[in-house]
Amino acid sequence: MMYEFKDVNENLTQEYIPAEALQINGELIETQIEGYHTLYVQGREVLSPEINTYEIGTKNGEIRKNKRYPARTITVGYQLIAESAEAFREAYNKLGRILNVDDAEIIFNDEPDKFFIGTPSEVSEIDTGRNSVKGEFKILCLDPLKYSVAEYEAEPLDDDKGTILVDYGGTYESFPILEADFYQETEGGDTALTGHGDCGYVAFFNEQEKIIQIGDPDEEDGSNVYAKSQTLINQTFESTDDWGTAAKVLWSQNTGKMLPADGVAAGSIGMKIASYAVPASPKTTTGTVLSKQTPAGKPRFYYTVTLRATGRTSNAVTITATITASLGTDRNYFGKGLGVKASVYVGGSWHDIWVKTTSAYWKGRSAHTVSTSFTVTGLTAEQTALTGIKFKAWRTDSLLANIAGIMPETSCSNMPISAYVADVPETYFLGASSYGSSEGKYHGPSITRTIPADSAGVSGAADFTFTYKQKMCVGSGKNDSTQMGGFQALAVSGPGSSKKILAGVRILKNKAGKKASLQFYVNDAKVETIDLDISSTAVKTSSIIKSGSQVTFTIGDLKKVYTDTSIAETKATEITFRFEQYSSVNALAYNGIYWAKFVKDNCDTWKNIPNKFSANDVLVADCNQGEVYLNGVRSPQLGALGNDWEGFVLRPGLNQIGVAYSSWVADEYAPALKVRYREAFL
Repeated sequence: MMYEFKDVNENLTQEYIPAEALQINGELIETQIEGYHTLYVQGREVLSPEINTYEIGTKNGEIRKNKRYPARTITVGYQLIAESAEAFREAYNKLGRILNVDDAEIIFNDEPDKFFIGTPSEVSEIDTGRNSVKGEFKILCLDPLKYSVAEYEAEPLDDDKGTILVDYGGTYESFPILEADFYQETEGGDTALTGHGDCGYVAFFNEQEKIIQIGDPDEEDGSNVYAKSQTLINQTFESTDDWGTAAKVLWSQNTGKMLPADGVAAGSIGMKIASYAVPASPKTTTGTVLSKQTPAGKPRFYYTVTLRATGRTSNAVTITATITASLGTDRNYFGKGLGVKASVYVGGSWHDIWVKTTSAYWKGRSAHTVSTSFTVTGLTAEQTALTGIKFKAWRTDSLLANIAGIMPETSCSNMPISAYVADVPETYFLGASSYGSSEGKYHGPSITRTIPADSAGVSGAADFTFTYKQKMCVGSGKNDSTQMGGFQALAVSGPGSSKKILAGVRILKNKAGKKASLQFYVNDAKVETIDLDISSTAVKTSSIIKSGSQVTFTIGDLKKVYTDTSIAETKATEITFRFEQYSSVNALAYNGIYWAKFVKDNCDTWKNIPNKFSANDVLVADCNQGEVYLNGVRSPQLGALGNDWEGFVLRPGLNQIGVAYSSWVADEYAPALKVRYREAFL
């Protein structure tokens, strides 16, 4: 075994990380807990299968019935060494937080290209009365396999567009994800939609004659007499210039039908930043820079100093210093008239704070925490640590013979901070650049688009699929749960003052928290209201489908179906999106759309639609889950009943997968078919 010797007086930039150290959800335990080291790991090796057999009469031996691999348990042995009892307890608090996860990604340092999915399930007892201990914890992997970190993608051969070859390097079968990206076509200005992306079905089949067929399996036999659906609106709002002159010609602002009838149409529309490129390092860091007992006096004080760095800029960072002072035993007291102040030296300045005022009374094994915030300037963008940190505490009363609570000037550990990474916008969406104002009411801008006539010159659509992708959520800040606002997506019928909501949704957040009310409207009436989560990661692809008298809403993973016979022949004539703020309450951090698509169906039964897919559609079939998604919306109606989900797997070695799609689609407008997968290992 090789040992690494360290100079304790040296400012080390690297720490020795054991080969079997593990990351839990992307973070090594060793880098989060000082003094923690992985000693050994058991249970990562080849797993023994469970084999079920049966006997037949007097025949020798047995017959194998089936074979399976059970859940895997990984045991991790570790050592933890702390400088003090306080540091020891703090280390175990951190370990408890790190292990409090479910279905976490587990990566070992000596195999960084593969991961398990596991849940910490058991933690061993440790020796008492010591700050240097050894222990174990176990991780239960309900799925015993490990998978490649990299997700691979295979496309058809250049000289044979009907074949995809997958050189699969795993040691166990893997369920792939099958994807079809249909021809890209976006309207704008004088650019008209052509329908070139239309397609009826796609199919994937392997060497074992297992097939996954999605769409209409009978659309090529000539039996369908229904006209093809037509994409009449296909607008994207995903780049900075997507809300330009061309889009503004097609969409009007603040003119459409809205909810409620007395709502205030105000404000303006613009492109908004949906997300930023992922920074190279975190912008918020936390570290305990001191955990130490006072050198003299009774009672002894134990001081812990924790710093939190936020708001990193190119030359500054905001520091919140939290100082905890605790007494050692239940018999200790530190009464009225006795006062303690402390100071932390960071960034070239001392920052004072009261730890205990003379009016306070401390008794027993108590801990008391105070905090102060300040800004450290003069940093470089590349700087990743604050150095030269010091701490001291002194008495403010006149009882100088009692030196309890006094900590002479003491050097602290360095404080890690993130290097400055400028925010670089990564994705955009269309939303409100301003909401206008109206006290006590919901107000905000809207955009409305008249549905164009189809290729036969017929206006309106009695049967349609209206799809959009939105981002609507509160921010991730401390007080962002108090944000309020609303979103509307409406398919409207009728002219002028007689307009009514044929089918639509309104999402309304009208109270603190991360829940909103999702309201469904059919034939100008609210038919149901349910709760909806709009936490800080809520991005949803949603659709409103009208087929005759039936309206189907799919909002993310939620599906609702309503029937109203009076609207069977009613045509949608325009669509409207509205973005709302309530009164002067802070608006939602994100409230907008990435794209909108409207397809006119020329029949009133979904199963008879000959071209199930059109331009810009993204179709995904997850063989592991046996699920089909169209533009992110779960669409089980697209999968053929005979699909062999369980048998469509990739096996070690070379796999040949055939692909097919509607024969009437020209080569230049063919969908891009691909197979995505992770390699699986025992």
